[in-house]
Amino acid sequence: MQYICGSTDIQITGESVVVLGNFDGVHKGHQMLLHEAKAKAKENNLMAIALSFYPHPTWVLGNNPKPLVMSRQDRKHQIKAEGMDLFIEYPFTVDFAHISPDIFFKDVLVDKLHARVVVVGSNYFFGKNKVGNVDYMKVLGEKYDVEILVVDTVKKDGQVISSTHIRQLISEGKMEEAESFLGHPYTVIGTVVHGKKLGRTIGFPTINMIADPARIHPPNGVYATTVKVYNHEYMGITNVGYNPTVGSSYKMIETHIINFTGEIYGEEVEVAFHKFIRPEQKFDNVEELSKQIARDTQTGKKFLSTHMK
Repeated sequence: MQYICGSTDIQITGESVVVLGNFDGVHKGHQMLLHEAKAKAKENNLMAIALSFYPHPTWVLGNNPKPLVMSRQDRKHQIKAEGMDLFIEYPFTVDFAHISPDIFFKDVLVDKLHARVVVVGSNYFFGKNKVGNVDYMKVLGEKYDVEILVVDTVKKDGQVISSTHIRQLISEGKMEEAESFLGHPYTVIGTVVHGKKLGRTIGFPTINMIADPARIHPPNGVYATTVKVYNHEYMGITNVGYNPTVGSSYKMIETHIINFTGEIYGEEVEVAFHKFIRPEQKFDNVEELSKQIARDTQTGKKFLSTHMK
């Protein structure tokens, strides 16, 4: 998959199917949009393009920036897995936010991307003050001879699948429910950094990643996780928080990888969260902490041994 970010100077060769969205989380609703775009592109021998924006529009407009379900790296990885030929993170600026729907459609979709088909969700809005909706996009499609394919919102148990709802589930630690809406686990991909190295002294060595402040994180506590290291998957127990027993000045994601030995500082790992086990707590001493980690490990292994089948 090709990837373009940070530039408005885009000119593709040939015609395309363009699917529009923020794609935060690449949840089941997004997956439906991407699937329709890919199928349409294959049917007509066109390039399949996913067009999103960065920074997230709420970071540029207003005073309530939304934390991301996914990092940019994770989002790119998931969109590639959905079979797109090109993923574009178009720069979102104050000036761009004030252009009209007509200019966006003509300058970006028609002139830059040569769109023959545009795929959107039924609740998609675009242009200054979100004045453009799917009905107006259909009018523009007729004007420029572009087919507009509108995909209905996807629901689960009567609830519309949305990034907003998934953020709420994650913030409440409902990882199994969040996974059912996402279509994949809530996952953190990051580089292993040096920690306090307490775990190895009590029989539970851990890997450490710094929590991304731009992302939504589950509540501080302990979770049953799976960990990909060198493309091999292991069971894990992960603590999110400040490790109050020994103290930490910033939020960490600290994982004990079950039945794994080796030094992986500086390596990239993927930690997928499956189930909340208990809240973060402070223990009187490291011996009590060690006993609790042993109990957490058994709880996690019991759950994951079934979940991973």
